[in-house]
Amino acid sequence: MEEKIFEGMKYLISYPDAFREDNRYPLILFLHGAGSRGDSTEKLKRNSSIQNLLKRQNERGYVLIAPLCQRGNWYEWMPVLLRLLEAYRNCAYIDSKRIHVTGKSMGGYGTWALATLRPNWFASVMPICGGGIAGFAMNLVDLPIRTFHGLRDKTVDPAESLQMAKAVNMQGGHAELILFPDLEHNCWDAVYSDESNYDWLLSFTARDDENLPEDPSRLVY
Repeated sequence: MEEKIFEGMKYLISYPDAFREDNRYPLILFLHGAGSRGDSTEKLKRNSSIQNLLKRQNERGYVLIAPLCQRGNWYEWMPVLLRLLEAYRNCAYIDSKRIHVTGKSMGGYGTWALATLRPNWFASVMPICGGGIAGFAMNLVDLPIRTFHGLRDKTVDPAESLQMAKAVNMQGGHAELILFPDLEHNCWDAVYSDESNYDWLLSFTARDDENLPEDPSRLVY
């Protein structure tokens, strides 16, 4: 993976084999958990979820971007993260209708936040053991969501995922909640090693509505 820097935020990017800048590719944005924070991307490169995503990259033909939360949490980096994503949405080799976001733990919270802020930017969303602001679930009703949680999680209460999925569906949305009865906080290895989740994530195309969600400025930390 190649390391780059955008407005002071380091990130990793990887391209599929036979990549050509005159082609258009889907993009998967991955947000890591708190354990990969730091000034170096070396720990992020060894992240098991990154390794799983890289294993599927060539067969499925997506560009993979993994930003580094150097300190704090994703909420603090959200303005920069949004501008990074906007830059790649306008990139000639990225299909702006096939951008997918997924993340785990702290990155699960970041995934919910990004989706709530810019639901029209994403084709699908896959947060793992995170949570969000249920009061803004109306922003997510047109977005395919599949969220996961281990029922034995002692780090992030499974109720966080349940609350978000329930709130979205009560607004008429499409949030699928998958619970692992025997798993604790690390349920992401089960998620990212399951081929059916890649089938699901990459099967969607974003809607054409370019309208901003209701009052998104309140969610930018």
